[in-house]
Amino acid sequence: MKNIEEMKGQLFALVDDVRKMVETAKEEKRDLTAEEMEKQERQMTEIRALEKEIAMETELQRIEAMKAQRNIDPEKDKAEWRSLGEFVQAVAFNPTDRRLTNRQVVPQAQATGADGGYLVPDQYAKDILTVAVDEAIIRPRARVFTGATSAGFGQQHIPALDYGVDSNMFAGAEVAWISEGAEKPPTKVGFKRVTLHPFEVAAHVPITDRLLQNGPIIENMVRTQLRAALIGAEEKAFLLGTGANNGQPTGIIGHAATITVNRGTANTVAYADLAAMFQRLHGRRGVWIVGRGVLPQLMGLKDAANHFIWQPNARDGNPGTLFGLPVLFSEYSPELGDVGDVLLADLSYYLIGDGMGISIGVSPHVYFTSNITVIKAWKTVDGTPWLTAPLPTKFATSPFVELGDVS
Repeated sequence: MKNIEEMKGQLFALVDDVRKMVETAKEEKRDLTAEEMEKQERQMTEIRALEKEIAMETELQRIEAMKAQRNIDPEKDKAEWRSLGEFVQAVAFNPTDRRLTNRQVVPQAQATGADGGYLVPDQYAKDILTVAVDEAIIRPRARVFTGATSAGFGQQHIPALDYGVDSNMFAGAEVAWISEGAEKPPTKVGFKRVTLHPFEVAAHVPITDRLLQNGPIIENMVRTQLRAALIGAEEKAFLLGTGANNGQPTGIIGHAATITVNRGTANTVAYADLAAMFQRLHGRRGVWIVGRGVLPQLMGLKDAANHFIWQPNARDGNPGTLFGLPVLFSEYSPELGDVGDVLLADLSYYLIGDGMGISIGVSPHVYFTSNITVIKAWKTVDGTPWLTAPLPTKFATSPFVELGDVS
């Protein structure tokens, strides 16, 4: 088994060396020498090879970890667990059940303690973790990476182009038409990395011990209340999260890569505001994300010819469009007049990192005297915009554009 962290260290060292060489030439106001260009091409070849090797080894170790964690034949597993409710009941009443062997994900002294839990069988976990486009806005449209272990995925480093000072929309790469026999221009592509962390998100629900005996009710509780709570917590964090320092995903609103377009009038959404936002969008799969408080403003919008520009379509599944892009409502959008009450985003530029699955734990201790047991469902996840800054074109654009305060 190869050491992924060592390979990552080699990769980052190569990237740093390439960057240093390019920046040195820039500081000295010269092009790369022939020797430097040859070295750069050689190192870029090594970088690409290491990236492929790391991706392959990561996937192999993920599968091996899954196999070691479960140590159960999937078909046998499916036959042994007749329902999700039966699995939760086993966790609650019989933690020594042989079927729970190798499923415990948090070492502890007492298996039914508040911090204990067991990895949900695959056939049920997939149903809980799958989020359809009508259940959430961000996750179904984002780029999702799956980690290596049930307890967390470790840090995942995703390469990103560096749109820093003195860069361009191609992160410093220079393009030119070359006549036959002419010298090729040097490539000066800048790289950064964005990091995804294993943050835990958990949902709890108290249930009477009598109801805990009812398998179908328990299954419905997990599939509806707990699942919906986890989806909602993710959605809010992906939109408004304050990042790694606070142990949660990094939201789009207020991010360094998000362009803010100031509105013309306080507490108002005007046609000119939306047009200015649309002008700054980079990407082809943008959606408008707005709060319910913005709805009356949108329905009253008119263009220069005094025509209403948006009316929601009564047909199911058709949210109506503005400038050809769908309008989606979020319960977590800021209030009308606050920064981000209208967000225009191509969510394929948002990254999500998932752990391997979802875990279930129970505790009879919190409400012991009331004969109530707390069921906890949790997973590890992180999210962040892929870009670290807007694209520095002549007229800056970004996959994320928010409506701001009055200028």
